[in-house]
Amino acid sequence: MKGLCVYIKAGQGHYIPAKAVYEQMIKKGVDCHLVDFFDYMDLERSEKMNQSIWRLMLKFPFIEKHLFRRLDGSGISRKLLLYWVGKLRIKKLKKNIEEFHPDFIFATHPYPGTILSTLLNSMGEDIPVYFYSTDVFSSPKISICPFLRKHIISTEEGLERVVALGQKKESMMLAPFPLQSAVADYPRLEKKEARRKLSLDEEKFTIELNLGGEGLGSLALLKEIIKRDLPVQVVIVGGIRKNMEKHLRRIISEKGENTVLEIRGFVTNVNEYLYASDLIVGRAGINTILEAIYAHRPFLITELVYIVKHSAEYVEKYKVGWNATGDVEKQINIIEDLACNPEKLCQMENNFRSVPIEYNAKRLAEMVIDDARRIK
Repeated sequence: MKGLCVYIKAGQGHYIPAKAVYEQMIKKGVDCHLVDFFDYMDLERSEKMNQSIWRLMLKFPFIEKHLFRRLDGSGISRKLLLYWVGKLRIKKLKKNIEEFHPDFIFATHPYPGTILSTLLNSMGEDIPVYFYSTDVFSSPKISICPFLRKHIISTEEGLERVVALGQKKESMMLAPFPLQSAVADYPRLEKKEARRKLSLDEEKFTIELNLGGEGLGSLALLKEIIKRDLPVQVVIVGGIRKNMEKHLRRIISEKGENTVLEIRGFVTNVNEYLYASDLIVGRAGINTILEAIYAHRPFLITELVYIVKHSAEYVEKYKVGWNATGDVEKQINIIEDLACNPEKLCQMENNFRSVPIEYNAKRLAEMVIDDARRIK
């Protein structure tokens, strides 16, 4: 069989699941290509514009909340994208399909899911398109499409929301979350063992502060920790750019004796940092939250963009974290409470075990391959 795994460069949220499934497809013997949608459709300028808009919305969540809700709810963005890409690149798509005719397409972003399935249908191409909702707990309205073979999601709550938005229930598929191999393929570690491997203080209460793939996370909590000289260890990870690193260095230079700060930036040994931590803190990125739940590490949400608002509800529903968006005082209180009462972390173990999410990129890949073979 031949397959195409398609993602969009908007942080790491859509790329990591696509890569996880792609790797499993290759292991299953599928002739599979992993491609960025804008590259595939030769839309370089559009990609740059999309990234700029996305970074702007991450930097200013207030804009993201109102703009995304209005555009997605009205259906304007869907109509414009279909017209725009169809008009500009239908010939490019036909050429790509002629050169490499996949038996199926697996997409992790609404744009390729909706656009490719709609255009392929208009071309008379019987290529099933599977869209995996990386938002997990919901999906934007632009992802609702009658031409999708399957709309895939990893939670019952998410499935119900997508059906309520208009996706036919018979086209829905509940499937495992495609956990990246950097976490899934490595054994669980004790906190002290992980800290030793990472050259961290083995005894201090440890916080992983995740600034996100774009490195645009807020530093408000970090500044307050330093101001109060809390006796904690903060490990800063994410896509840190040079200007951000310089800013971090200035902040660190003001710290007292009790707070330990480590800037690690973008890391590939994600599992070790997860297991070294007592608490994961930062913007509500879906991959980061689900990886934290997998590692049984509570997540403190300090920033929340509209598109993933349901992730906060899920974290609080199963009591595996807290939503303290924009409330630094509340964030500090939670950290101080956990640092002084570490037994509360042990008490949360049962909460983690009750979370009904399956993690298995291999199984997701098999479900797509089996369904594609069945209809071939």
